[in-house]
Amino acid sequence: MKRSFIGAALSLAAAALFSTAAFASYELPLEGSMGFKDAKGTAIIEEGVDTIYEQEQITINVGGLKPNSVYTAWLAKDEPGERLQGLGVDPYSFRTDASGSGTFVATVGEGELNRWDVIEIAHHPNNDPSDLQNSQIALRGDLGGIFD
Repeated sequence: MKRSFIGAALSLAAAALFSTAAFASYELPLEGSMGFKDAKGTAIIEEGVDTIYEQEQITINVGGLKPNSVYTAWLAKDEPGERLQGLGVDPYSFRTDASGSGTFVATVGEGELNRWDVIEIAHHPNNDPSDLQNSQIALRGDLGGIFD
């Protein structure tokens, strides 16, 4: 009985060691763009969080934005007019609080972020996250080189 308990404890310790060994975390600064110079934020990218479904979690924390407003999160290429993809699940949106702060959490497939150049946070002045014509980029963070 004592041997099986020690063996089980060692197996659990080894599993915990190997399951966290794949875990990596990156912090990406988000800088305010035109009209949002006081805005700042971070995107924390956690790899290996979900090894079963091979997902990475992205937690975006922002501040200095317009209070009680709707924003969406996007993955984009550097070149204007290039591909754009919503981050997470449609409508890719979150609302800031009365002080202009907010948090957005999404998951993406492992390696998906390697296909993109930047994370962008867009403001929707009419509070409609589906209205891309009237949105403007509030924050932007460069993904280039963080996974090298």
